Amino acid sequence: MDKRYKVLFIFPRWPAAALWGQLRFKFPPLGLLTIAGVTPPEYDVELVDENVEPIDFETNADLIALSVMTPLAYRAYEIGDVFRARGKTVVMGGIHVSFEPEEAQPHADAIVTGEAEKIWRTVLEDFSRGRLQKRYRVNELVDMSPALPAPRRDLLSQGRYLTRSTIQFMRGCPFDCEFCSVTAFSGRNFRHRPLDCFIEEYRGLPDPFVFIVDDNLLSNRKVAMELCHRMRGIKKWWGSQVTISVAENDELLKAMAACGCKSLFIGFESLNQENLNQGGKKFVKASKNADRIKRIQDHGIGILGSFIVGLDHDDDSVFDDLYRFITDVRMEAFMISVLTPFPGTHMTRRMDAEGRILSKDWRKYDMSTVVYQPRNFTPEQLQDRYDELNRSLYSLPSIVKRVVKPRKNMVIFLPQNMGFRRAWRQLRAP
Repeated sequence: MDKRYKVLFIFPRWPAAALWGQLRFKFPPLGLLTIAGVTPPEYDVELVDENVEPIDFETNADLIALSVMTPLAYRAYEIGDVFRARGKTVVMGGIHVSFEPEEAQPHADAIVTGEAEKIWRTVLEDFSRGRLQKRYRVNELVDMSPALPAPRRDLLSQGRYLTRSTIQFMRGCPFDCEFCSVTAFSGRNFRHRPLDCFIEEYRGLPDPFVFIVDDNLLSNRKVAMELCHRMRGIKKWWGSQVTISVAENDELLKAMAACGCKSLFIGFESLNQENLNQGGKKFVKASKNADRIKRIQDHGIGILGSFIVGLDHDDDSVFDDLYRFITDVRMEAFMISVLTPFPGTHMTRRMDAEGRILSKDWRKYDMSTVVYQPRNFTPEQLQDRYDELNRSLYSLPSIVKRVVKPRKNMVIFLPQNMGFRRAWRQLRAP
């Protein structure tokens, strides 16, 4: 390579009208940091997360690389169009581009579909030699058993994130939930990194609180027990995503608590078993949720519960039922989303066939805006009741009742609740 090229990685900002666009606490774009990590050292690299800093459109970078999520797609296309008009070469990838390649193609010189680690070096080599292709298709999943380079966290702006310390151990999920695109993108088989490599990176992370971004960290219980054993003694707190079935394994819960687990993101999705069965989550038994939550909380581990409203078996009672449930179990934190037909999901294909998708304005696909025709509501009814439920649960009395209690780490959960409270008040201000 005769010239030393510079690559600028960009993560587009969330729309201002989206809840995530109002939140002050941010998480770093680990996917882009990972791709930056596999970039050969003969390239200069820079990263801009537009959610925390502006883009310099006068940059001297030679190649612009954008990661695209569905709600950020239009902004990504705007950025790509501006840079291309200025003579820059633009490459786009990510989950939205993988499911909507024809839409993305006009806004980039090249697009990458699938997990980009496998082909990124080829893209760079083709670019440097002047033979960049319009499309790179990755049909195989990344083998995570070799030691991949660590994400380039040194590229992050300091002091702009809730924690810089996000990390991944495993990819894939065996459950093929109707409303989720994880399986379609990452596969149903679990792939995990070598334990030695993960522990070395985990130990060296710069912050006391770590979020492990896996969609289901504890999918392989034998590996999970070994992971907890290896993490014990490293003085960090951590959280991750799991299924509620972890509550059935007291030995694993003890091991998790002993190695610093303080919070778990759990997808409950619905309190209605018919919704769970239709959505592919038969393994979640709604009638057992309260008992399972208590088992987890009794180990000093708080829960950030995820719920969806507007599912086909929901009626108006869902809102009062969710308020009572979240309050009664004193759930430390929660995320309630409006059902959103993301590209690539079984549910989206079904709704498309039924003619129920009302908008494909991706800016509205923020998980808090109704973009489809619900079964048992008008779109306006669902939107109003959804907003009302969030305002009620993020009231100060509700936050105090759920979060202020013995053995719970308010350092983690109180800022989360207050951050969501502020964001909702700003988002729905008169």
